[in-house]
Amino acid sequence: MLNNLSTGQIALWYALMHINNLCYWQEWFTVSNQVLSIQSGLSRSGILKARNELKQLDIIDFRPRGTQSTAYKMIPMSKSTQVSTQEGKQDGAQDSNQDSKQSSGTINKQETKPNGNSKKGISKEIPEKKVYFPDALLNDAFLGFIEFRKKIKSPMTDHAIDLIIKSLDKMTSDNDEKIEIINQSIVNGWKGVFPLKKQGQQQNRRSAGNFYDEMKEWANEHECN
Repeated sequence: MLNNLSTGQIALWYALMHINNLCYWQEWFTVSNQVLSIQSGLSRSGILKARNELKQLDIIDFRPRGTQSTAYKMIPMSKSTQVSTQEGKQDGAQDSNQDSKQSSGTINKQETKPNGNSKKGISKEIPEKKVYFPDALLNDAFLGFIEFRKKIKSPMTDHAIDLIIKSLDKMTSDNDEKIEIINQSIVNGWKGVFPLKKQGQQQNRRSAGNFYDEMKEWANEHECN
């Protein structure tokens, strides 16, 4: 499947992977066509065509949001192979069913044993995600910025967080623009937030070989357990 990807599909996938990496691999992240054009070197029509094709190949998913930036999701290659895996399981279903009946007594004995690992898993509490903004995508972007500050060894205090939120509110009331402002700071390694800069389009071409290596590495790191 990878060998059949076009140059436009490769450029868009690489750009999306790069942006999601900067956002610390959020499940859903937003990015404007303007930013994608700068990162991939594709025109708006090229982006729309390539993203539809990548979605059909089950490599990405996306949600148009009207006049706001589109939300994207990167799909690990392991999910794309689930269909073939399930078919393989169905082929051997009859044989495994017969074997399972013969060993039902052993299985029943095993099921009566206490499962300490399950109890531990149930007792674990999942940390609650902090909410700074009612908009889910904006809140995830802001959490990514907080994590970014930790990564550069400059964590924010509660007071600093309040100041950043106030600065965002002063710069714009549009949630989509706030997300772009936050992403701009992460991309440039800024500790604060600043009005959006207008940038000229730049070409960012990658070779097919590098793309395939990056894609395989990304898929291995984010393979579903």
